[in-house]
Amino acid sequence: MNAIKIKTKKAIGDYDLGCSKMLGNPTLPKGMMDELPDDAIFLMQIKLEDIKDLDKDNKLPHTGYLYFFLGTENGIYDLKPIVKYSKEDPEEVIEDFNASIPDFESFTQDFLIEFELCDESDTGNKLLGCPGDWQYSEEPDELLFQLDPMDNDEMGLFPTFDGMIYLFFGKDKKNFKDVKIVEDFS
Repeated sequence: MNAIKIKTKKAIGDYDLGCSKMLGNPTLPKGMMDELPDDAIFLMQIKLEDIKDLDKDNKLPHTGYLYFFLGTENGIYDLKPIVKYSKEDPEEVIEDFNASIPDFESFTQDFLIEFELCDESDTGNKLLGCPGDWQYSEEPDELLFQLDPMDNDEMGLFPTFDGMIYLFFGKDKKNFKDVKIVEDFS
C-alpha cells in the first residue's frame, strides 16, 4: 500500500487558483457552494492530476478535483467530514470562505501543496496509507487523509488540538459521501 505525503508552503504572488492547496480560498465548480452547510470550513482541494503518478494502487480518481471541508457546528472537537469529488474544472473562487466561522477565522491564507511518495505509516499530513500514530487495538478502516495539525507551524492549523485527525473511506470508496472521521487526542 502506498501513501502520498502532503507538503505545504504559503502561497506568495501569482499562482493557479485551481491548484492543489490547503485553507484559504477554495476554487469550486459552479453550484458546489450551494451544497455546503453554513458552518463548513474549507480544508483542502486536490487537483487529482497532481497525484495520478503517485497513487500506484489507484485508490482515488485521477481526473477532476477532490475537496475536503469540515462541518464545525459543534466546534473543533466534534468535526464532521464533507468530501466532494467533481469531474468539472473549478470556476468560482470563494474569497474569505473561513473568515466568518468562529474559531476558524484565521484559516484564510492559501497554502500550496506539493506531493511525494512516503512510507505508508508516516506521520504528518498525507493521503492514503495507514494511520501514522494509531493507538487503538482495533484495526482502522482504510485511510483517505491524515491531518497532523503540527505538520506545518506556519499554517496555525488547530493550534490547541493535540493529536491527529483521520478521515477514512466509507463503504463506497468512489462516492465519498460516507467518509468517517476519528479525532485522535494525544
